[in-house]
Amino acid sequence: MIVAWWKVKECGILLPKDVVSTFLYVCGTMGMADSIGMSDGIGAYSPPPSSSPDDVREGNDGGGDDRFLVPEEVATYHDLSSKPTEASISLRIKSLVSKGDARGAESMLEAFKKLIEAEGSSTGELLRLRTYLPILKGYCENGDFGSALSLFKRMQTTPGVIFEPETFVLLISSIAEHGYFRHDSPPIEGAKGVGYIHSHGPGLFDELATEMAAGALEISSSSARRLYNSLAIGFQSDNSLDKESNSALENSVVSNLKEAHPLMSMSLTWQPVDSNELVASRVSLDRSTGICPVTNAQQRLIILEPNQRTQLHDDLLKLSTEQFAKFAGRRSDDSPFRAREQLQVFSDWLDQREGQPFTAIIDGANVGYYMQSFDRGRFNYYQIKFMVDTLEERGENPLVVIPNKYGQHKFYSAKGEYQKLDQAEMEIMQLLTNSGKLYRVPPRCLDDFYWMLASVSDQNASRVGRNMSVPNDDPDGRFPGARPMLITNDHMRDHRLELLEPRLFRRWYGCHIVNYNFTAFVLGESVAGNEIGFSQADFFSREIQGNPCPANHPEDDEDMRWGGCAWHFPVTDWELDERFVIRIPAIKQKDKR
Repeated sequence: MIVAWWKVKECGILLPKDVVSTFLYVCGTMGMADSIGMSDGIGAYSPPPSSSPDDVREGNDGGGDDRFLVPEEVATYHDLSSKPTEASISLRIKSLVSKGDARGAESMLEAFKKLIEAEGSSTGELLRLRTYLPILKGYCENGDFGSALSLFKRMQTTPGVIFEPETFVLLISSIAEHGYFRHDSPPIEGAKGVGYIHSHGPGLFDELATEMAAGALEISSSSARRLYNSLAIGFQSDNSLDKESNSALENSVVSNLKEAHPLMSMSLTWQPVDSNELVASRVSLDRSTGICPVTNAQQRLIILEPNQRTQLHDDLLKLSTEQFAKFAGRRSDDSPFRAREQLQVFSDWLDQREGQPFTAIIDGANVGYYMQSFDRGRFNYYQIKFMVDTLEERGENPLVVIPNKYGQHKFYSAKGEYQKLDQAEMEIMQLLTNSGKLYRVPPRCLDDFYWMLASVSDQNASRVGRNMSVPNDDPDGRFPGARPMLITNDHMRDHRLELLEPRLFRRWYGCHIVNYNFTAFVLGESVAGNEIGFSQADFFSREIQGNPCPANHPEDDEDMRWGGCAWHFPVTDWELDERFVIRIPAIKQKDKR
């Protein structure tokens, strides 16, 4: 392609638009432009006039100094012969940044942004993360953090920019490495002017971490190592700061971090630290309490907000349509929107029915088949009745949701065995139906969507705006947590991948799912004294969160001078309960001088 481009310029060929687009595509995707610039490698340059195609292949430059970048040339050619696009502007921006002109690249970006805003949505152009990222990297590498923060704020309000966790890590680690999260660092010029309350110190870190928690769920282990090393470098002791006064020493943060090899794995830390000690560690949280062994901070179970419940409700309606053909198969007499229409009927019924609201939704298929592999996979109605009775004894109003076939007298079980309900099972099914506690999902519709939707239904007519959540110290001994709770041992791995917003799924799963265990029934017989044990699926949310740090030594007055927030980051390739924790100690406001 490089030789071809050299020939195009040599001959003065006017290329057709589709050929220019092909050159542009190759420049942008085939390794000629790295993530920042294009200043290295023979592929980045077109030859000077004295060179020949053989010189290009052999790496000779003909002794000339007149070098210019092929991707930049192709992008400029494209923009002169037709309208600029996001792809061509991205290449020109990378080229400018590679030459050290991040400000010029930002000016070009802003001019292009005004152009597409003036032309409206008809162009189909959107500014994406890849358009902004080289400029952000350029500012960070040059230490121009005022410009970096200003650009970062604008990126957050640009519709086409979808942040990756590494984007936040890039900015935070760059600022940390330059020492701006220290108490004694100079302020970042312009930080407050773009919307940040703090211009340096732990407060600025907390603000950036808060933005990261809103835009990302977890980080990679390589990002955790990068953050660790950046803090180790940024908090290296500098005695020159303490020459004039001992006050800096008295209010200093203690750092025991040592820069590590970027490929070295991080080992778990268990030892509690003093309140004025910088923390950047791999920890394992207590699964039953969510308490960090190093910082003593406790993780929270973050619940769904009302607008998030509505969004999840709407996502399920959309998914029901998309999955109808995949799971149920198309029928000539079925509307493609049949599944959504039926699910909406169920949603309307929940909202409009009167009486007591449902506080527990039972995944009937999951409970009916629980531990039944010994009996060729029999669907057991006795277990469903046992679950309903137990929940009612504990003050809940349950609703059982089952696939349509299990509401029939006979059917084929999940393992393909022919099953016929006995008289007692038929009576159980009829009793639940008559009492309004059994909902049979329409044929060829997935029951999963029904019990998921029921758990986030507002139940407007029956709830009448009441908060149904149960506190930990409920006087009646009810299981604490959000209502309705969803009784199931299903991990819903399929839906985890399909829901549009992973954060919503995680919060929903952590807030509403309640697991169970009991000794399985053999037909209608159970072990004497059989009881159901309930346990919440998650005791704390698996997402980035910051929580206050209580003093590790409350009896020590010196320890009480320090406060701060511990930020725990889930890491994709670590164990489920492990986190990377960062805590930059902050002097409490009332103790500052």
